Amino acid sequence: MRRMCKSPWWTMTKPESAAPYQTLPAAQLGDPTTPLAWLLTDLVLVGGAAILGGAPKAGKSYLACELAVAVASGTPAADRFAVPTAGPVLLCAAEDPAPVVVHRLAALAAARDRTLASLPLEVIVEAGVQFPQGLDRLAATIAACMPRLLLLDPLIRFHARDENSAADMAGVLDGLRALARTSGCAILLVHHTRKAPSAGPVGLGLRGSSDLAAFGDVNLALRRLTADGLLELRVEHRAAACPPPLRLRLCIEPDPIARTTFRCEDATAPDPLRDRTLRLVRQASRPLSTAALRTTLGIRNQTLLALLQQLAAEGLLSRAGREGWTVAASDSSGS
Repeated sequence: MRRMCKSPWWTMTKPESAAPYQTLPAAQLGDPTTPLAWLLTDLVLVGGAAILGGAPKAGKSYLACELAVAVASGTPAADRFAVPTAGPVLLCAAEDPAPVVVHRLAALAAARDRTLASLPLEVIVEAGVQFPQGLDRLAATIAACMPRLLLLDPLIRFHARDENSAADMAGVLDGLRALARTSGCAILLVHHTRKAPSAGPVGLGLRGSSDLAAFGDVNLALRRLTADGLLELRVEHRAAACPPPLRLRLCIEPDPIARTTFRCEDATAPDPLRDRTLRLVRQASRPLSTAALRTTLGIRNQTLLALLQQLAAEGLLSRAGREGWTVAASDSSGS
């Protein structure tokens, strides 16, 4: 019996009714020698898509506001990330009340010896902003305000989709990415990390579908190291080298003259939370449970799980079944 087979794709004739997609030679897309255009040097690209993830109360909203004030004022963010060209910033804080947002922005501006009124910061005050149905109105708002940065905090408040569904989230994320590309306005989404975060790439620690990790030209992960404002920022770029984890210090001064500052600290300095955790496990006569460590250290479960996974990946700690955590056999540091 003669076997019938389909013609290979390269022998197929073009349907008369279909118009071909527009193409260009790769060499005409751009100059490969032109450096990347940074909105915040080494952090966020002009017209880029970015996600800032972290546990609740890790300082995500403060850092997002720090980036907004830095772009609006043309001053470095956290004394580390330069702003080559200052410009307007548009933000929508869907959870925080207006007085809280104003206080944060004003305190960050005051630390730069600026007043809030002197900065081109616009806030979307209309409630119920939702995507993808509100993308057209968002595009119109960007066209009217012409911001260089759009901040949406937090992502969960701007959609009613299933975050674990790639198909559902694509309708939200694809529209926002396309808007960033066509408008040249970078878009920063503030999001939460998983309750059991990954010790691997930053994007894998974001809560929900892997489409969230794929959305970002840069994925940022923020975690609190100590109660006195010491934070760790991890940066994962799609098209640039990833720097080592950075230490940030969030300093909030009390009223009446409130000033809030972010600054980079020596990343080679010992991590007090890491050192204390290792010391507790090494000095224990038996494995310590996660609950016991959390109670002693006084930190959030999500922060502790991320640290324990990192220490396990480095071969310093190991899980002794249900009993808890103990010193790994490969750890030669001893107690």
